[in-house]
Amino acid sequence: MNKAILVMTSDNPFYIDELKSLCIACDIEVEDVVIQKLEKINPATYIGKGKIEEIRLRLDGEMVIFDDELSPLQVKNLTDQLQTEVTDRTDLILRIFEQRAQTKEAKLQVEIARDQYLLPRLAGMQEHMSHQQGGSGFRGSGEKQIELDRRIISRKLSRSRKELAQIVKQRQTQRERRKRNNVPVIALVGYTNSGKSTLLNTLCQNKEKKVFEKDMLFATLQTSTRNIKIKNHTCLLTDTVGFIERLPHNLIQAFRSTLEEVKEADLLLHVVDSSFEDYQLQVDTTNKVLEELGVENTPMIYVYNKVDLNKYGYVHPVTPYVFISAKEKIGLDLLEDEISHILFKDYETFQLGIPYDKGEDFKYLYEHTYVEQVDYRDDYIYLQIEAKRQDIKDYLMYILLN
Repeated sequence: MNKAILVMTSDNPFYIDELKSLCIACDIEVEDVVIQKLEKINPATYIGKGKIEEIRLRLDGEMVIFDDELSPLQVKNLTDQLQTEVTDRTDLILRIFEQRAQTKEAKLQVEIARDQYLLPRLAGMQEHMSHQQGGSGFRGSGEKQIELDRRIISRKLSRSRKELAQIVKQRQTQRERRKRNNVPVIALVGYTNSGKSTLLNTLCQNKEKKVFEKDMLFATLQTSTRNIKIKNHTCLLTDTVGFIERLPHNLIQAFRSTLEEVKEADLLLHVVDSSFEDYQLQVDTTNKVLEELGVENTPMIYVYNKVDLNKYGYVHPVTPYVFISAKEKIGLDLLEDEISHILFKDYETFQLGIPYDKGEDFKYLYEHTYVEQVDYRDDYIYLQIEAKRQDIKDYLMYILLN
């Protein structure tokens, strides 16, 4: 296992613990934490000379990890002065995503994010070399290699984007099909490790289609959609990649196609780890990412999860909300009530008489509405359904008068 010294510009325990958690997810053992509060970032080395010397004296073969994203020049200068591997928070998150990506789509998204991260760093290193080796006119073998690497990564980026575009097209087709079927879509959003996948598995009817769940950062990268029943209504529940404070911009861009599922949802369940002391920071982070994605007017329920840990007494909930434990199945009936109130408040009960020669109309209503009763009578098929009046406007002529 690699060992590391962390360099922080804040003594906030939340940020320190989160960087430690990212290290653990990368199989890196944290040996020490160095804190320097900065009024101004040094463009060449990020931190000051004195702090660099302090770190150098503490080093015993460890790598050095900064909590903020470093520029290519800063990485180069710090590596030269500390004589050890130097990296940053963004690189750690990318490493985790690379380890966890399972589907073709997730792997492509991570590759794109990684290559976008590398490209400017190659350019920065090239610039650094030209300054060191006699100006922009100098063309040594090292600079030629960097140019070659840039072309290779650029071509790879282009191929990955084309492949991802094909998958995105398929996903859009699936979304359009769902819209035609009038099946409500619910999307799970929230901070990484808040319990979204556990909630999906708890609500999912088909136990053979459980998604991976584990108590660790970014356990889920790929979007998973499952059928669930809410008050006898069929809905689609979609799990999404978890968010994190300062999620790298390249990752948000690369995963935008996956996160489009959130934009298309009829309802968002914002899952919050209510046992976490700084839960509000996680809530604010998730809402900020949703804002960046252009998700503005979609109804949202705050789902304060993990109440079984008995640490939710300090939570100040945002309406509408429920307190649950997805793991222990506590409060799920309240969650169903809240979902039903939002998604199905415009639903009415209709009694219809469908003539036997209108089989296609019967088939459509049977497949696209919640059917409470069917009775095959002498002159027609009796249907009692629940639906929005707007959704069955072309079939209102079949309503039976009392």
